[in-house]
Amino acid sequence: MKFFQKRAVAVVVLILAIVAGVAIGQAKKPDASGQASTAIVGSYTYVYDYAGVLTDDTMEHIDAMNASLFAQTGAQILVDVVNSTGGVDIMDYATDLGNTYGVGSAERNNGVVMLLALENISQGGLVGDYCVVVGTGLENYADDFVSLQSYYLESDFAAGDYDDGVRAAFDAFIDWFADFYGVTIREGYIPAVRETYSSGSGYYYTETHGYVAPAFGSLVSGVVMLLVVLLVLWVILDGIRYSRYRRRYLRPGMSRPTVLYYPVFWGRPRRPRPPRPPRTPRPPRRPPSGGTFGGGSFGGSRGGMFGGGSFGGAGGSRGSFSGGSFRSGGARRGSFGGGSFRGGGGRRGGGARGGRR
Repeated sequence: MKFFQKRAVAVVVLILAIVAGVAIGQAKKPDASGQASTAIVGSYTYVYDYAGVLTDDTMEHIDAMNASLFAQTGAQILVDVVNSTGGVDIMDYATDLGNTYGVGSAERNNGVVMLLALENISQGGLVGDYCVVVGTGLENYADDFVSLQSYYLESDFAAGDYDDGVRAAFDAFIDWFADFYGVTIREGYIPAVRETYSSGSGYYYTETHGYVAPAFGSLVSGVVMLLVVLLVLWVILDGIRYSRYRRRYLRPGMSRPTVLYYPVFWGRPRRPRPPRPPRTPRPPRRPPSGGTFGGGSFGGSRGGMFGGGSFGGAGGSRGSFSGGSFRSGGARRGSFGGGSFRGGGGRRGGGARGGRR
């Protein structure tokens, strides 16, 4: 068929394949008419005020911000205010809270517990103490939370304005998470996300509903895959075209083809190599003229020859690296929340709180 012998055939087939691929993709595209959203399934209380010092507005703010935080990152911030830890070390008390309530997602173990004990005596001898502990997924950033809590809570805590101090420190934690994960966290904002999280307790998780736009990486991979498929299809069709041409015009005994073939992938003509030119004979060597080798001998004094030095002289041995050694270190992990918590720091000597003024 002459139709398959033209270069335009391949171009037309390629265009038709692209159009068909786009049409198939549009036909299989999920329904985007419904608004995508993330639903929070289960219930969770993020603040416990046993001392009665927090306002309802602050506690509602903590719960709402935590819902937005958890849906997008899996992180949770538990705030607990007690009169006393009953003689239990405040850090151990906060760690037990994190493990008991399973703070943070099981996937990332990124929970935070902020504890205030109003009647505890701090290591600095001050009345009232506080601390913050984090899950093992955040243990490398524990000092960040300790610094934020000390900076935003200490002055209000010392003045007895616990509500203002807790809200300021909590919002500082939220800002840290927003910057760390690159998300927007605000009350009532629960966007559709690609990942869902379950809390360490197992009773609180997220569900995504509606169409979620594909990520940029998946779009690029889809385009690359489409191009590869089209290229393979093009190669196959061009092979069919060349096979038909060869059967019709290139059989043994046939004369020169009457139809010019334009190769794309198949049937590219191979130009025969020209014969090698004959080698030019080398001219005969001329006999040496001038002096002879009799002026000196190779067997003379060895002092001026290669014997003036030896390779066994001064040098370093391969074992000379023993002057030092290498040591390796490691890090220990605790347990917490979706997994475990690690102590962050409290209102201790030289630590979280600078002292009263």
